[in-house]
Amino acid sequence: MSYQLENLRTSLKKVGIKKGDIIYLSGNLFLLGNFFPKKKILKSFYEVLISILGKKGTICFPTHSFNIISKKKLFNLNSTPSETGVVTEYLRKKKGSVRQDHPYASITSIGRYAKFICKKNTNNVYGPNSPFSRMIRLNSKVLNFGLEPRFCCTSVHHSEFMSKVPYRYNKKFRQKVKINKRIKIKNYYMFVIKDNLINIKRDKNKKIFKHFQKKNKILKTKLGKSFIYCYSLKKFYNDNMILFKKDRYAWLKEKPKL
Repeated sequence: MSYQLENLRTSLKKVGIKKGDIIYLSGNLFLLGNFFPKKKILKSFYEVLISILGKKGTICFPTHSFNIISKKKLFNLNSTPSETGVVTEYLRKKKGSVRQDHPYASITSIGRYAKFICKKNTNNVYGPNSPFSRMIRLNSKVLNFGLEPRFCCTSVHHSEFMSKVPYRYNKKFRQKVKINKRIKIKNYYMFVIKDNLINIKRDKNKKIFKHFQKKNKILKTKLGKSFIYCYSLKKFYNDNMILFKKDRYAWLKEKPKL
């Protein structure tokens, strides 16, 4: 099943995307099926978003580069490619994009609030002064394309961080980075599963989204051979904080033996 530019525009408006919004993109664009014309899919996707959001809107997206850890490469803030799909790499290269200074799990933004979201952040992926914290403050929306929200929901880890869940910890990494033509070694942190719980059974966010949808809406519309989804990042975060207060192991399938 194929779709065209106007189908994309109509669907984005159906899920509530409008002028001035701050949106966080996640998912897999190619699960929507064939776009016509095929060669212009990335350009068209970007241009239709910009046309709807306007000059006061902001697009945020993950630009992770986890291979740097295992290969011990230099992280170049301006040129290290995104490993989270061709859409994010295309957007990362756009003029005016601002990338978070984190070598493994960065977020990049384009638009009015790009610098506020992705400049002068914490050296953690999550927590105060992280991009997620600032997107929540700005009442941002999550826009998922192709995948159900629970399968592409990294923001839940920000809630885990703020809730201080007992099965994760902050792991420190020493990393060589190049920022503004200067090369230096800095400390960065990842909020990871404790070593003795690596094989623990995960719930794949079933309980988390079931709890969220009791009082909150996820807007959904058909596009191509799949769907796009949109929901409030702030409401999702607030709901997660309530849930984790009641059940600190809600992200897991069962409570582990710590």
